[in-house]
Amino acid sequence: MFLSSLDAARRHVRHHLCRSAAAALVAAGALAALTGCSVTFPTPTPPAPNAALINGGNDGLLIPLHVERADEDHARLGLPVQIDGKPVYMALDTGTQGTRVLKSVLPGSGYASAGGVTSLSFANGVEILGSAVKVPFSLAGTTPTPIAAQAVDVVRCLPNARKCVGMDGYTGEFGWAFSGIVGVGAAQPDDSCCTQPLRALPGNIGQRYLVHSNFTKPYMVLSPSSTLTKDYTMVPMTISKDGTAQWPRGCVNVGGKMTFCAPLVFATGSTGMIRLEMDKAPNWTGDGEVGNVLDQGNYETAIGSGAWVHRYEKAQVTIVKAKPDANRIVVGLMARRAIRFPAWAVRVTCRARERTIRPVIVID
Repeated sequence: MFLSSLDAARRHVRHHLCRSAAAALVAAGALAALTGCSVTFPTPTPPAPNAALINGGNDGLLIPLHVERADEDHARLGLPVQIDGKPVYMALDTGTQGTRVLKSVLPGSGYASAGGVTSLSFANGVEILGSAVKVPFSLAGTTPTPIAAQAVDVVRCLPNARKCVGMDGYTGEFGWAFSGIVGVGAAQPDDSCCTQPLRALPGNIGQRYLVHSNFTKPYMVLSPSSTLTKDYTMVPMTISKDGTAQWPRGCVNVGGKMTFCAPLVFATGSTGMIRLEMDKAPNWTGDGEVGNVLDQGNYETAIGSGAWVHRYEKAQVTIVKAKPDANRIVVGLMARRAIRFPAWAVRVTCRARERTIRPVIVID
């Protein structure tokens, strides 16, 4: 695609276009209109929706995903959806919860409020802001269902990352390769903005799902059967006091220097390998402000949760200073080139009229 070339080009012209009132940039046949120092791109066009029943639906619903190149030429998984009847191309993010779409992309206005203005920060230094609104959401031809989604109207850099990829007011996920993100991960203690969209799908078809992030043929399966998951390791999710299912606790050993335990997050929106967010600096690194990288390097690493353990001879580990009580272990897309993406699901067991829901993370 032309997007990777365009990314390199727009970073280059950032420092030169303030000298002119307007300019035009052509990259691989695509025209980006430049006015003053701002850059605008056409709204990303979603691929045609596609889905197929597995074994007549007995083993689930398979939805193909797409691979796009976004900021810094990193791969992202794309998912076409419909928001209020409009086809919208979104990045699939298993590390966050909720649909977050650019307000300018929504087909209407005057949507009912579902909450005040909230913000969400990303590992690349980007922060988004916007109010939650009620919008109809559908996926793979399902009946539209109302969800609370964040209508993003501000994309900017965090104060300690003033030259992040969002310094022009947009990123690969917000306005360039995609029009937002569909966050299908577990709930996070510091973020209650939006509805988990898969769980809102009709017929409870999204209560249990798998994501396979192999770039050659990525896909998502809704309602996978026990036949499909029989060889997976099941790790219980953490249940918070309010009853929400959150990421399970895991541990990582880094080069024999330390063992760190925290919620274990599998994030398709993170392009790194293993990112440790620690509110207390290790005794073998210096300290820093929240958001600062304390150390980055390749280490012999073991990571696991419950009965599942995976070892790397050399893993790229980034250690970042986190807010108090915001410790996390984030496993990104680069780590899952060595292990197939560990999706998470909700196992449902029926006994007569009683339904027991036990959230688990399933790891291949």
